[in-house]
Amino acid sequence: MSINNFGRDIKALRTKRKIGSRELSRLIGKAETYISQLERGLIKKPDYNTAYDIMKHLEFTESSIDDFLYNFHQIRSPQRIESEAQEVANWEEKRAAEIEELLSQREEGNDIVQEYPMNKRKKDSINIGSEWLTDLIKNLEEKNEEIKMELSFNIENNAQVFENIIDNLHSLLISMRKDRENFNFFIGLLQNDLSKLSKESKYNILKTVKEEMK
Repeated sequence: MSINNFGRDIKALRTKRKIGSRELSRLIGKAETYISQLERGLIKKPDYNTAYDIMKHLEFTESSIDDFLYNFHQIRSPQRIESEAQEVANWEEKRAAEIEELLSQREEGNDIVQEYPMNKRKKDSINIGSEWLTDLIKNLEEKNEEIKMELSFNIENNAQVFENIIDNLHSLLISMRKDRENFNFFIGLLQNDLSKLSKESKYNILKTVKEEMK
């Protein structure tokens, strides 16, 4: 399924379930033209409650709807939004405490610098980063090097094919600095292990992308 085109996915599911667009609109308490407008792209992304109601009436189990909406379409529930915000707040609070502790230790070191110069240097060498964050960064840097090696290998051996690949990857990555939508698209696409998809699923995704680029 397409990550960005929720309406087209709804049309495919609705058609399979043999439910009319007006009927589905009425079931979710919307105007009769709502689903039709959604499927034609006139409504880009509905709010979470509306999307949830649509999926429920398309016979999805309620326990699977939240993950489906988030993983395939980046439609977040209020609970997920609150949870993510709390995670950020917790990290910021922890980081602030670490910095305050470091500054406090350095101030104490300054008070006794003449008497204990070696102790002062020891305090200055304290690592400001969290251990788990340091390990995470190290792991990501190692994988980044592996990615570079794989790209370099393919560039050297498949230069003509990889010319467009590198150009397009470069364009998307650079655009993420200013375009949050592209950032969300990139994150949403690659937060799943695409290598585990079946041959049919990979074909369907490529077909969808090609249709979107027309």
